[in-house]
Amino acid sequence: MNSAFPSKRRGSLVISVNILKIAKNGTRKTHVLSSVSLSYEQFMRYIGFLKALGYIRKIDNLYQTTDKGLELIEEFDSSRLIRSVLAT
Repeated sequence: MNSAFPSKRRGSLVISVNILKIAKNGTRKTHVLSSVSLSYEQFMRYIGFLKALGYIRKIDNLYQTTDKGLELIEEFDSSRLIRSVLAT
């Protein structure tokens, strides 16, 4: 098996941060599904993971990024190493 690096597939961290960015001001599940291009099963896995770590919360029918999630977004966006890997 010959795989080139970097992969064109999105990594879990990239997907997680995208979900958090979309949910900054609160959003519905369907908006996240379509914006991040996830299946329902994938969405449930990511949301469960992000909720368990305290990065996102559900208020009524809206998902909203917590302060801890906003810090993760900021760290991700400011990381030169991550940006350089993703740019290639």
